[in-house]
Amino acid sequence: MISDIRRAKREILLETYIYSDDKIGRLFRDELMKKAIEGVKIRVLIDGWGTEVKKKYFDGLTNLGGEVRFFREFKYTWSFFDDNHERNHRKLLIIDGKVSYIGSINITIKGINWSELVLRMRGNLGLALRKSFNRSWKRFNLRTRRRMKKIVHESYEVLQGFPSNLGQSSFERRYRKLIRNAEKEIFIETPYFVPSIGIRRALRDALGRGVKVKLILPRKSDVWIVDKVRNRYLGLLHKAGVEINYYPEVLHSKLLVIDNSFFLFGSSNLDYRSFLHQYEVNLLGRDPELIEKLKNHFRRNLKGSSKFSYGAWKNRRKIGRLVEKVIEWFKEYL
Repeated sequence: MISDIRRAKREILLETYIYSDDKIGRLFRDELMKKAIEGVKIRVLIDGWGTEVKKKYFDGLTNLGGEVRFFREFKYTWSFFDDNHERNHRKLLIIDGKVSYIGSINITIKGINWSELVLRMRGNLGLALRKSFNRSWKRFNLRTRRRMKKIVHESYEVLQGFPSNLGQSSFERRYRKLIRNAEKEIFIETPYFVPSIGIRRALRDALGRGVKVKLILPRKSDVWIVDKVRNRYLGLLHKAGVEINYYPEVLHSKLLVIDNSFFLFGSSNLDYRSFLHQYEVNLLGRDPELIEKLKNHFRRNLKGSSKFSYGAWKNRRKIGRLVEKVIEWFKEYL
């Protein structure tokens, strides 16, 4: 990403959920300042809650003509929860409309040793992602539930997730539809696994059709409270036939591959927050070569993973089960 930034000639667009004041964050900021001096147009969009830096952190960049926006800055109001709960979880980097990145990684050193999944692309697909970025850029301080229009480029579709108060989002419906279309196998990789009733039902229905379902989760994610909630679902899904695997390190990548037909990945987790409360961006495509590369990525992570133990799950402590239940009741407020 840094190498591509250094080669930029006209424009750099960066959108991220977390931006840290560490070695990585300072490196990106300094390189963006150098490009601003050269006259390159710089736009940075950062989530106001997820980030760890303040506006003054970018004073040097903005003084050089760069633009920085914080998506919905944190507000202390009477409607504190409603005003602050919906976040921009998207991760994009687009350079000159020709080189683009989409995936799971934030601008922070914390993720350097995590298992992430990011795709670097050259060509006109960058123009579709640029369009998606510009829509977020314009909405950075608007509180609206208006859907963003679909963006299609050749055999790819840019899926733009947005908050929903209807109990399910358009992205979740699309995810379920892809699962329902599966004929042979489903590969899922996600750091935070809190599937809705609809997703769980779609997976069980797929198993009933003879589809193999393989799931990779981190043994321990960086958010322990989500791990507690997910435990309630794992035993029943295992009994239904889902092959559950634990990755030994922190796994932060998000991936769905259906047969040799579709792939979907980007910023969305397979949990209630991504479906109901966050702005997300994902790429859906049919490219056979890319599908095979993503399958190889999944198989590599599978080799280093260990199998879920139903016995250990069934015999977990009663206090742990109680904690899981309590957290699930309040999960949408966390």
